[in-house]
Amino acid sequence: MFNGNYFIIFILSAVSFILSYFGASVGLVMGNIRLPLLVYALQSTTNTIGIATGTNLATSAMGSFAGTYCHLREGRVNFRLLCAIGIPSGIGATISVLALGRVEAYWTKIIIGIVLVYSSFQIASGKKIMKGENQHSSRQTLLVEIVIGVALGLLAGAVGLGLGSIRLPAMIRVLGIDPKDAVGTNLAINLITVTIGAAASILTFGIHLPLLLSLVPATLLGSYFGARSVTKINASKLRKLIAWALGGTGAFMIVESMH
Repeated sequence: MFNGNYFIIFILSAVSFILSYFGASVGLVMGNIRLPLLVYALQSTTNTIGIATGTNLATSAMGSFAGTYCHLREGRVNFRLLCAIGIPSGIGATISVLALGRVEAYWTKIIIGIVLVYSSFQIASGKKIMKGENQHSSRQTLLVEIVIGVALGLLAGAVGLGLGSIRLPAMIRVLGIDPKDAVGTNLAINLITVTIGAAASILTFGIHLPLLLSLVPATLLGSYFGARSVTKINASKLRKLIAWALGGTGAFMIVESMH
């Protein structure tokens, strides 16, 4: 169906810009929404899902790079969290893929969707963690961060998703991280995750290079400007924006899994 159709390229580029802009502003990749559109656009190619997945991950990696660069310049990337959660997540995902393979269970995505919708309500409530509730020793905090990283990595490898949408509320609600720092750090972790995933997927299934190159400009611009917009949003509005993003992503996953 694709075959260089310029109308499809325009629509996908516009969607990719919007997803990248919104995703970078809330620390998410939003690739799970782009993927069905790529599958539809490439349905006449051989190994459609595999090539669409590789193309989607590569596009997400480009967007994550631009957004992370901006967040990094603005000082919104917590390197301790990047290492404590990001590295264990990568290890957990690798172990999960090698030991279990991908779980093709729709109910798993439905459960994740429900968790995201629930998390969106929790974050939207704006209830702040009291200092006494979150006063753990640095060793205990590090242990919690590593456990979160490993658990999400194992689940991510099993279901084939980055799960940055679950990592983000965990940073805000469980670890008490400032929303702006959580946004930047989560996107940085997503950059590592999707880059590794893209490399593995491209080597295994291939990629639709012309379509990828068509999406790159819009994706880079959307992510860069989306990340820059965070400085203009106060913490309260950012929490609500994150809540809407999580709720929308969760609802999308639930609906998609039922088809």
